Amino acid sequence: MKDFGTDCVPRGQCGCTHNGRYHLAGESFWEGENCQRLCRCDGSSHSVQCSRSACAPGKFCGTRKGVYGCHKRTNGICWASGLPHYTTFDGKRYNSQGTCKYVFAELCGASQSLPFFRVEVKNGNLNFRNPRVSFIYRVELWLRTGHFHSHVVLERGKDVLVS
Repeated sequence: MKDFGTDCVPRGQCGCTHNGRYHLAGESFWEGENCQRLCRCDGSSHSVQCSRSACAPGKFCGTRKGVYGCHKRTNGICWASGLPHYTTFDGKRYNSQGTCKYVFAELCGASQSLPFFRVEVKNGNLNFRNPRVSFIYRVELWLRTGHFHSHVVLERGKDVLVS
């Protein structure tokens, strides 16, 4: 019998140690910076076999809930409100009183399943006597899908511009 952590199992049920990590017999796991290899622990030989692979369409390579590998893409929501308060896709909240142009959200990398988009926000001073207080006064959206390209500008006090 071998003891790996908290469970002692018969030798025939032992898993594999690969690159300093223990894997259960029959466990599959991803390796490589972009999930280029799919590996499996062979419980009978206690060795790991890896083969070239990639994430399936609609999945991305990354860490979710502490597990590295290919995960299903999910829709997310982020928003901006008030003077200006931002909530990110992962639910974290930020306040920013800067008066710069910021990339609010955009598609990261090329995607076969998602259209390109980019949202920029521009903050301005709410009260010129108090430059520490700002608000979002301009939002620009770029969207590109197939042959359709669109640019929308929303600016406080002006007509909506769509091109």
